[in-house]
Amino acid sequence: MATELSKDEVVDALRVFKTRRDNLLHEDESTFDHHLERFVEACRTNPLVRRVLAPLEAKVDVDADAWLQAAGERGAKLSFPAESDQELVLRYRVIAKAAEDENLVRRFGFGRGAHKMSEWVPLFLSLIVRPFAEDLSHRVGEAANMATPEARAVQAVPYSRIPSPKEVRIFLSHKSEDKPLVLRYYDALKVAGFDPWLDKPEMPAGSNLERAVLRGIEESCAAVFFVTENFKDERYLAAEIDYAIMQKREKGEKFAIITLRYANTVPIPRLLTPYIFTDVANDLEGFNELVRALPIELGPVRWKARVV
Repeated sequence: MATELSKDEVVDALRVFKTRRDNLLHEDESTFDHHLERFVEACRTNPLVRRVLAPLEAKVDVDADAWLQAAGERGAKLSFPAESDQELVLRYRVIAKAAEDENLVRRFGFGRGAHKMSEWVPLFLSLIVRPFAEDLSHRVGEAANMATPEARAVQAVPYSRIPSPKEVRIFLSHKSEDKPLVLRYYDALKVAGFDPWLDKPEMPAGSNLERAVLRGIEESCAAVFFVTENFKDERYLAAEIDYAIMQKREKGEKFAIITLRYANTVPIPRLLTPYIFTDVANDLEGFNELVRALPIELGPVRWKARVV
């Protein structure tokens, strides 16, 4: 790689690019314009992205306006250049034009038979942005020419497997008498890199209990129920189970209901019996079972910062 960028500058450029890319790919239509503008800005200013795009823009001649006009005709089949560099530049110019013209995505959607705003943005993301981001990510990672976790993260993970930050919390449901037990899990999950949700640290004074719990479950990929001799299926626990079942029905395999039973003489609540449950003898065994049952996984192995 060129010597004008230090290792820290390269790592920072990779992180910024990944953040802008992932924010654009994960947000809905209400914030799409904002994140599209920020992504295009990164493409224009990020030093690693410029190493990829600048030489291509200088040598490749594609007419994005003519392509958009043809693509906007109802029933027209989308046709991209066969040469990969030309396709990358074409997609980039279309995305850049969309950042400047807020009606472009709507017109593109109409041409594809989409009549609602809720359809235009996913269509544009699917047909234009995601293929561009995938190709560009691979090239940016190669331009970095570094065996860093950041470079691997930019290149390696398919976008269908990158969850939104609003989807990956782990809701910990328990009786107040079991707070010391659950705090051990909370701390262990934090150290491991997960994002657990627990009522005390997540609920400032004056919070509405049910609304806070519902929001916590909605932002989670799993609800974990700790069944001990203290567990009784009281009204608020039944409500948490109901909320979790609602999320399971809505998210499918992207949400897990996990029950850890510490005393096998305690019956599993009837509502939880269709879902994952296991008897555990200690915290280590329970933590292992919890992590195995989650629908998310942590990132690549890396050296600690203090080591390198």
